[in-house]
Amino acid sequence: MDLNIFKNIREDIKNSIDVKVFIEELTNFLKNIDEPKTKENLAPISANEELENYRKEGHLYLVTEDRNNEIYLNDFTEKSKVEFKETNLPEEILKDAKEGTMLEYKNGKYEIYSQNGYDMLFKNN
Repeated sequence: MDLNIFKNIREDIKNSIDVKVFIEELTNFLKNIDEPKTKENLAPISANEELENYRKEGHLYLVTEDRNNEIYLNDFTEKSKVEFKETNLPEEILKDAKEGTMLEYKNGKYEIYSQNGYDMLFKNN
């Protein structure tokens, strides 16, 4: 029986972790990151013209995240899986659009619909 603990640990690490495979997988993952991205595995949004496709008259949008004046929205009306970063919000909306706020897109602009969007979300689920 070999009692050299460090040698045994080194052998265990060498046998159980393939560093090259890990580095390749990490490299491939990082190559697939394309800015800007939505969170998690949601669809990417890359240009303002694409944002227009997500702004739909009369739809409600849940603010899923707000940080440093960046607002992320999810189309509550369509129950969409897409979350996007809205880049064209006026200051008066930015100051009130906190996580959980429900916005309505009306007459070509966003308006505060409810500060209790999460309550609405959980009532529907």
